[in-house]
Amino acid sequence: MTKTKKILAVDDDASGLAAIRQMLVHKGYEVAAAESGEEALRLVAGEAFDLVVLDVMMPGLSGFEVCRRIREDPRNRDVPVIFLTGKGDSMDVYAAQEAGSDLYLVKPVLATKLLNLVGLFLSEDPPLAHRRGPDSPG
Repeated sequence: MTKTKKILAVDDDASGLAAIRQMLVHKGYEVAAAESGEEALRLVAGEAFDLVVLDVMMPGLSGFEVCRRIREDPRNRDVPVIFLTGKGDSMDVYAAQEAGSDLYLVKPVLATKLLNLVGLFLSEDPPLAHRRGPDSPG
């Protein structure tokens, strides 16, 4: 029996967060939601997630800072982080990469595209699996 994958969705826009959560739950994932970076870090500190979907622009801690702090925790170093944001500037993409993100998507994103990408990261034999693992090159 396969364990239900657990996703943390983080966005300060309540309606956008609800839409992401509903889409992921409908696909069979267990989803926790956070409306701020601080709340996201509290949740990550208290429970294990298989993937994080994260907005960039939030009051308080930015998504970049949240991603950096997630990566600093050895328990979460390999948890995929997908940015889903309205900021499409190349400097933001670079900042996300520097923070340790795995993927950067600019809104609006088709639901099917997001779900397919989440599925790739969470599949039992994902093509993107453990690229940060100790045995992986680079």
